[in-house]
Amino acid sequence: MEKNGESKGNLRSAQKIFRRMKILAFFMLVWLIQVKGEVYSQNQLVTLQLKNCNVEEFLQEVKNQTGIRFMYRSEFVRDIPRFSLDVRQERLDEVLEQVFAAQGIRCRFEDEVVILMKDQAENKMREIRGTVRDAGGNALPGVTVLIKGTSLGTATDADGKYALKLPEGNHVLIFTMVGMESREEPVDKRTEIDVVLKEEAAEIDEVVVTGIFKKARESYTGSVSTISSDDLKVFRGQNLLQTLKNADVSLNFAVNNAAGSNPNARPRVNIRGNSSLPDLDALNEEASNTVNEPLVILDGFEISLERLMDYNDEEIESINILKDAAATAIYGSRGSNGVIVIITKEPEEGKLRVNAEVGIDMEVPDLTSYDLLNAEEKLQLEYDLGLYDDENPRYDMLYKEMYNQRKRNVLAGATTDWIAKPIRTGVGSHYNLRLEGGSEQFRWSVTTNYKNVAGAMKNSYRRTFNGGITLMYKVKNLIFKNYTSYGTNRTQESNYGSFSDYVAQQPWASPYDENGNVREYFEGFYGSIRGRGGRNPLYDAMLNTVDKSGSEELTDNFAIEWNIVEGMTLRGQFGITTQNNHSDYFLPANHSYFTTGDNKEVYETDEGFFRRGRYTYGSGKNNSYSGNVTLSYSKLFRDKHLLYVGLDYSVAMNESTNYSFVFEGFSNENMNFIGNAGGYEKDGIPVGTQGKSRRLGFTGNVNYTYDGRYYVDASARVDGSSTFGSDKKYAPFWSVGLGWNLHSEQFLKGNEVINNLRLKVSYGQTGSQQGSGSGASTLYAYQTGNRYLNWTGASLKELGNPRLTWQTTDNFNIGAELGLWNGRIKAEFDFYTKKTANLLSNMDLPHSMGLTSYVANVGEVKNRGWEASLGVYAIRDTERELSLLISGQLTYDKNWVSKLSQEVKKQTEAYLEQDVDVSNLLYEGNPQNAIYAIRSLGIDPSTGKELFLTREGDITDTWKAGDKVYLGQKDPRYRGNLNAMLTWKKLTFNMSFYYYWGGKTYNQTLVDRVEVTTSKLTTSNVDRRVYTERWMNPGDVKFFKGFSNSATRASSRFVMPDNVLELSSVSLQYRWDTPWIRKYTGTQSITFGVNMNDLFHWGSTKFERGTDYPFARNIQANIRFLF
Repeated sequence: MEKNGESKGNLRSAQKIFRRMKILAFFMLVWLIQVKGEVYSQNQLVTLQLKNCNVEEFLQEVKNQTGIRFMYRSEFVRDIPRFSLDVRQERLDEVLEQVFAAQGIRCRFEDEVVILMKDQAENKMREIRGTVRDAGGNALPGVTVLIKGTSLGTATDADGKYALKLPEGNHVLIFTMVGMESREEPVDKRTEIDVVLKEEAAEIDEVVVTGIFKKARESYTGSVSTISSDDLKVFRGQNLLQTLKNADVSLNFAVNNAAGSNPNARPRVNIRGNSSLPDLDALNEEASNTVNEPLVILDGFEISLERLMDYNDEEIESINILKDAAATAIYGSRGSNGVIVIITKEPEEGKLRVNAEVGIDMEVPDLTSYDLLNAEEKLQLEYDLGLYDDENPRYDMLYKEMYNQRKRNVLAGATTDWIAKPIRTGVGSHYNLRLEGGSEQFRWSVTTNYKNVAGAMKNSYRRTFNGGITLMYKVKNLIFKNYTSYGTNRTQESNYGSFSDYVAQQPWASPYDENGNVREYFEGFYGSIRGRGGRNPLYDAMLNTVDKSGSEELTDNFAIEWNIVEGMTLRGQFGITTQNNHSDYFLPANHSYFTTGDNKEVYETDEGFFRRGRYTYGSGKNNSYSGNVTLSYSKLFRDKHLLYVGLDYSVAMNESTNYSFVFEGFSNENMNFIGNAGGYEKDGIPVGTQGKSRRLGFTGNVNYTYDGRYYVDASARVDGSSTFGSDKKYAPFWSVGLGWNLHSEQFLKGNEVINNLRLKVSYGQTGSQQGSGSGASTLYAYQTGNRYLNWTGASLKELGNPRLTWQTTDNFNIGAELGLWNGRIKAEFDFYTKKTANLLSNMDLPHSMGLTSYVANVGEVKNRGWEASLGVYAIRDTERELSLLISGQLTYDKNWVSKLSQEVKKQTEAYLEQDVDVSNLLYEGNPQNAIYAIRSLGIDPSTGKELFLTREGDITDTWKAGDKVYLGQKDPRYRGNLNAMLTWKKLTFNMSFYYYWGGKTYNQTLVDRVEVTTSKLTTSNVDRRVYTERWMNPGDVKFFKGFSNSATRASSRFVMPDNVLELSSVSLQYRWDTPWIRKYTGTQSITFGVNMNDLFHWGSTKFERGTDYPFARNIQANIRFLF
């Protein structure tokens, strides 16, 4: 019984304990669930990619991923600015800490709820505001502004402005944007932080625009130089071609010593040497050589070199210079001379932006190369040489009296500075205006530009106007773009004629008579005893002469781009250009044209007298149409195989009409209207030409890259042209290139020293239509003055050559690129060879044929050379915004004729045997631009005569044209530049030197001003070297022969080294963009700039520079406003 009671008690006790344990277990379970839920909520992983979002958007996205709800007071988060966030699989509590910690808000997790609570640091929050701009002062929208060490931040708006709230503490803001260098700014105690971001050098060159395809530079095998819009401002010259010369020596500008700094003279330029021949007779006359000029492409459409010269550099984003076959083969028959590709600026979206510029341009004559005698020195030289002596006592007394009178006048100050008469300091101006704006879907821009270059010679100028409208419309995956431009130029040559006419005048002779009027003729050297003197060049300058020309050009280019699928784009372009040109050249009746030279006899007759006064009027029109369709596809396969395929089909047509009229019989210089003419030129008729040409081409390009390391690039094109013979209307052109990005290899990845190392090699064949003219077709000219009844006959004008074939150039290029220490040092090197076959040129025909010449394939030319460039940041301090970049380029080019047809060889020998000074001849193994003269043994000390060495090696004092030999090439072997650019905050200073050496020059100054004849001394001034370096007496060892009336002929004495160093460009720019300027002037920034060109020139050979038109120092000052 007791046992049973005890058992029941124990059972009840166990049940009680069990119930307590269940209660305890229940509460423990509840507690565990609570803890587990809270921990689970905090430890959840989230992936968020949010850009420019607010707090509500952020919390909603977290709720969508986790199911967690948030509780907070709206005023806690109302003032938190928008921010961007990019996290992948991070804990929720850490993400919330990043977002809210800096805002003074802490997070409390309660089950599936997060409570946002205001921290006590609330009263210590402060707001930071500011504006982000680029180096040009333009506002940058979309710049990410982050607090360093967090993902909290914001982005700038359309005006580049931002605002961000921060708690007290030491914070650093990071500003980043694609294509720009990132920048860190410590906040300290500042409340307004304005920042300027600079373009990343690596990003600027990331894509190569070839004018047809866009290629990634990482996989591009072509040789290309890029000139940025900033470079154009730094190296700005008199015109855009002068700017390119200052910026890149891969463009070879031939020195035109006659034209000097004439603003209306078009420079002669080539890339990697001459690869085409002009007409052989033009070569011998050293005529302007245009057959080696590069092709110029503006936004996919061809333009002329003159249009490029006048183009507004403020509208250009960048310029690419394509140099080898891998780069130019896509242009086929137009690519052998290289290609200049211009990419213009596209309108920027956002609010209305106004860029305005006003500037002054000065042309200061540079006469440092002229060392002429003054009046007293020249008079003394004439006396010492016995020019005032005569065996006849009567004449001797008259001459001495004449000398004494001139001497008295000179001592009294009656001297004339002749070289100052036709020159001035030309003061011109330029203006630019650009308006742009729009939305992402529709953007627009309007631009205008006016430039007036007042030349260094009086009354010469070049005035250009350019205006354009760009419209871009984007709808879904279609982009429409239309560019319409209108440009004009007006040119006027100086009415003072050739500068050399003034250099030659006697310094003791006055251009005015006793009454102060400009005299027509000078008094003769011997007074009226031996007739009157020469004509006064100032007399013609005072007449109402006209020498003007101009043109108007209207262009409309339309493009449509369709992004079919990702990586595939179809683009179509069509352009129309119409150009009108005109010229006026008027000489009044009393001009020296009608009283000197061969015209004197014609116009001295009674009939000829009434024919005096001549007006030549020319006019022309040119229409061009071009279009192309381009399909491109780019795809990355399996993260390693990148394939690019491009196809292009293009067509073009050009129509031209030119005509000219000559009128005569203008009795009064002020009656220069054509309607006042007495009639047409005697026996003259209107002259005109018409022409039409068509071409088409199909281009394909394939590029394959493996793992970013190895790549191959291949292009092929088939061209057809109406300018070639019926047997050779079509021709293929091609190129293939290989490259290796060593910096992408494992052994260089992450290397702190070598950041970029690339090797590339290419080979291909391009062509040229330059020099072909219409030589394939037989041309006839209508004989309008010789009719039968009412029928007009035609005569053979040009003999066609149906077998005329395409001129082709084989190009080989191997190059390397190197970048060290994150771009602190950059270097490039290219070695190239070019072989141009089937050269096109005019060949002489026997007179019995009735024609003078025909176009033929005449030979082969080769070029070999290299190009090197180096840039070093001697200083690059981002904190102090200080940098010093030292950079330079050096090129070498050797050109020679490797093969000539028998016809050309015979023609060259015929030129050689002519008793004329022919300096340019063509021989196998010698350069195209060569100097040929007779070898000189110097001046015989006993006689003062020059001794020559014949071809057979004999010594003689007789000059004979057939004894000419090759003495050197005119083109320099080496050309280079050296630049130093210092940037400190908003100040930029650049200095650039240009140099070349290794060529020869024929020193014509020594012939015209030093080794002059005795008779020329009576009419012309001379160089100071006449005093000291002419042979005078037997036994004198001198460089120049004695005085006589025998003319000096071409000899090796005057062939001298042509080594030159120039201070080609100096520029200074300062950008003012402080808050004060924005607040009180309404402008975003004001930039002040000064550009100076050709400030200094040194040459190893002393000769007169700028014979027809002097060289000048160009100075430009400008102010740019951004609104």
